[in-house]
Amino acid sequence: MQGIDIFDMRPLDASRKGTLEDPIIVNGAGDEQYAGCTGFPADSHQVNWLTVSRDRPIERCGECGNVVKLNYVGPLEDPHAHDHDHGHGHPPHEEPKTFADFVKPEYWYR
Repeated sequence: MQGIDIFDMRPLDASRKGTLEDPIIVNGAGDEQYAGCTGFPADSHQVNWLTVSRDRPIERCGECGNVVKLNYVGPLEDPHAHDHDHGHGHPPHEEPKTFADFVKPEYWYR
């Protein structure tokens, strides 16, 4: 990690709008990184905080559609990572696939 500024506090590139083909790159050394989007052109909407992670490195702003992508600069094997179970045997967290995953079975349309 020597020579890498892990607390990079410079503003993100606001000269263009990030797309899926050419996203705005966000450097991060941890499992998650937060990026504030103020729209394009800059300051065209209130700050929307986007969370990018090693598991989900691409995120889109819900207001302007700007796309950011995590560029992980940390160690390959992180002993402090939150993805190992510490011997507790808990099942891994799975993200819901759609909003319908939250609907109780008794409310399903039949």
